[in-house]
Amino acid sequence: MRIRRLISSILLLASATFGTIAYGQTTAGSGTVIVLPLASNIPGAYKTTVFVRNPNAIQITLDVRYYQSDSATPPGTGSPLTCSPLTVPANAAITFDLASQCTFSGTDNFGMIILEDVTSTFKTNTFFAYSRTEQPVGGPQPFNGFSVEGFPVGNFSSAQAEALGLKKTTAAPHYRSNCFVGALNEPVTYQILLFQGDTGALIGTIPSSPTTLAAYHTVRYLDIFNAALLPDQDYSNIRAKFVNSANSAMIGFCTLETTDNGSADFRVAKSDDARDVRQARLTCYGQDDCGSSSLNGSATIRYVSKKNIHYMIIDQPDFVKCDLVADAPTLSALEITLRGPGDPIAAPVFAPPAPYNVPPYTSGGGGLTGFYIYTGEKSGSATSSGATTRWYIDVQRNAGSSAPGPFNYGITCHSGNGLTVPWFGTTAPATP
Repeated sequence: MRIRRLISSILLLASATFGTIAYGQTTAGSGTVIVLPLASNIPGAYKTTVFVRNPNAIQITLDVRYYQSDSATPPGTGSPLTCSPLTVPANAAITFDLASQCTFSGTDNFGMIILEDVTSTFKTNTFFAYSRTEQPVGGPQPFNGFSVEGFPVGNFSSAQAEALGLKKTTAAPHYRSNCFVGALNEPVTYQILLFQGDTGALIGTIPSSPTTLAAYHTVRYLDIFNAALLPDQDYSNIRAKFVNSANSAMIGFCTLETTDNGSADFRVAKSDDARDVRQARLTCYGQDDCGSSSLNGSATIRYVSKKNIHYMIIDQPDFVKCDLVADAPTLSALEITLRGPGDPIAAPVFAPPAPYNVPPYTSGGGGLTGFYIYTGEKSGSATSSGATTRWYIDVQRNAGSSAPGPFNYGITCHSGNGLTVPWFGTTAPATP
């Protein structure tokens, strides 16, 4: 039972935003402020080692801040413990042990780390971070533990987010699910809702009413099913939804712990888009509500000899569908065409790769008021050089219309990876 108590005392999990079912982990992971949501220093039981990579051509200095959890011993105060700054040589990766970097006084220390560039007046030196928490040599189960990535601080948001696959077993190897909530530099007001995955039935809520967590405080719900006052029995395929009624960034996540041997995992709650308009799965321009025919601040084609050029960033490979929104007479007079990356005026019409070059796939044009495409792979466009970059949308009067204009319209777009708003960019002569 000692192993189970030791493991229970440190597991802390973080979520990227309260929005993507937490938009979680991404390979774009550098920043000038990096959050490691879970770290620990329990003498003889667990220790955290942090890895930091400096990709810059100059040496950088990082401020190291550790915030003790409210559920630790002693509980956190919202103020950081005393930690030494970290110097990272140019183009190097180094490690540090949390116990040697910071001053601890408690016996059950766990919480979060924030690393921040303080090299000069301007915080412009990005870096990467990763951590490994495990039992030391001489511990109950040496080297068993878990890993936690470092998240750029801007990854977290107030969007609703979910952690999937929670479970509990009353028999060996004794799986247990623990969930955690944290605040950054502003309070959060939260609840965790537990749903049966296959039926969608709400089975528990914790806390029973929305609760406010002050800045730089974190809390742990050990055995989330027990914390929610549910019967002591086996559970599987449970999802935890983190809800934050404030507009502040929340850290939320859950661990699945094997209490018999000290192993665990770390699963950030995920949301659709982390309330980030750069990666919205549904975007629109010139409308009160995406998909509505109610236009507000709509785009306008004033001269039939001109076309409007919009731009948006597409994260290929992806499936993307965009449609014009307008009243019926206007819609019948317009057409929309997608062009690939490159020059805003001269980039060619996107040519869908086979087998995505037959209906329903189309780049628009020819009197069509929508397009639906598969972008192809990142390397498919020589112009983009594999980068996530701007694509261009042309809107003009179609060749079959003699309507004089002006034409007021909006654009609605759907995607799998997320898009920016199809912003209006410029005008050019209409395509014959």
